[in-house]
Amino acid sequence: MKFDIRKKLVTLAVASAVSGGAMLMAAPAQAMNVSQNGVGEVVLFPYYTVRNGFDTVFTVTNTTDKTAILKIRWREALNSREVRDFNVILSPYDHWSGAVTATTDGAMVRTYDKSCTSPMLTGMTTTAARAAAGAKGEVAFTNALFSGSFGDNGPATMDRVKEGYFEVFLMGLSSRSTSDTANVLEYGAKHVNGVPRDCGAVDALFLNASAINSYVGAPDNVLKATMFLLNTSNGTAIDVKPTHIEDFQNTAPIVFSPSDLYPDMTSGETSSQALFLDDGQGMLATAANSVTTVSSLLMASSVINEFATGGVANTSWVLTFPTKHHYTDGVGPIAPFSERFQTGSNGQSCDTIGMTLYNREEGQVISVDNTQFSPYNPDITTVSLCHEANVIDFNTTTGLFGVPGASNVNHRNRLSVDTSGVGAAGWASLTFTETPAATTGLNGLLGLPVIGFGAQLRTSGDLTVNYGSSTEHTYVRGYND
Repeated sequence: MKFDIRKKLVTLAVASAVSGGAMLMAAPAQAMNVSQNGVGEVVLFPYYTVRNGFDTVFTVTNTTDKTAILKIRWREALNSREVRDFNVILSPYDHWSGAVTATTDGAMVRTYDKSCTSPMLTGMTTTAARAAAGAKGEVAFTNALFSGSFGDNGPATMDRVKEGYFEVFLMGLSSRSTSDTANVLEYGAKHVNGVPRDCGAVDALFLNASAINSYVGAPDNVLKATMFLLNTSNGTAIDVKPTHIEDFQNTAPIVFSPSDLYPDMTSGETSSQALFLDDGQGMLATAANSVTTVSSLLMASSVINEFATGGVANTSWVLTFPTKHHYTDGVGPIAPFSERFQTGSNGQSCDTIGMTLYNREEGQVISVDNTQFSPYNPDITTVSLCHEANVIDFNTTTGLFGVPGASNVNHRNRLSVDTSGVGAAGWASLTFTETPAATTGLNGLLGLPVIGFGAQLRTSGDLTVNYGSSTEHTYVRGYND
């Protein structure tokens, strides 16, 4: 439902008659927005997993004739603690790919791509030797930022790194020549016969990353990314669409060393505008910082998607809150809630949800309550999502992506909903029934900043006819009155 808050947001003119024709009024230059064109400066991948036989395969493409410097970062599902990041340097029109795959006790990134990274991944070499058959780069995920002195009272085992989400930030672009040996970054990263000239020299530059900012330009909307979840054991793949954010930082480069925790969502324009369409109407909201701007773009009061279960069908929804840790984990520009993991369920930052189920013939169950969710806790009267990347399984307690290893129910990011009231297949509307204090009144928008998808898998026992698919969530915006 839409309220009068629309009048408080600046509405863009749709069209005005001029000399018998129509003229569109342009939006303000460089307002941050969710890209409709599939390119951007920031890419949010809503999920990665190595559970239940899955690998997560991804690509990032530099679509411009400039040298691009980017940061890629993986965050675990429970509390968004970083488990690995590094810098990637893409020469003009370069493409980089890799996969997150399981290790004995956790997960790792593996790539056969020859583009330069900093630091260079294990197995990489500095010159054309990388062209040798089987050469690859790899690096394991770590629990360093949620264990020991960085512990958050959640589980500290490596099992926690097996799922989460990840993000890419374009830090800068260089127009300098790739054939001039004096331009070490651009010259060394440039591919010759399919291999960069000298990744070692490029890597060494990031010992003084601030110096790179003196000769590269600000980011631009040039990154294109893809991903899919691959399960070779049952012969299925599930495509997932990343979210591309345009015009995140257009004023200056934001190049940091690979050992730095920046850039992150706080590194965008300090005073920016969020541009989005709602019911075909352009809406412009002003924000004081880039975290608020991104949150405004992703705010939704409800999420809609389909489910199919029974027989060979299985459905899981992923709901990821990519800005949540800036509000809840004691970092970022906004006053935080208490730390995410404390003794007892009330210490967590949990978001109450409701759900209405429909079958395919108009039947419905309204206000799904805690008794229809598993694991069931009789001491909790509401249903909540308490983590950063959450999975809702339909009519099963295992689901497409398995169940995390932590035995404490308060540390699990899983819910399983029973749809027997309407049947095995249909659609559902999940509603955020309360807006947390830190986001209340965020540009007058209700709900939570959320991204994700619904995944379906059909496995008949015959690998030749198994298949997987995904559907982006449909989002409904809500407004304060």
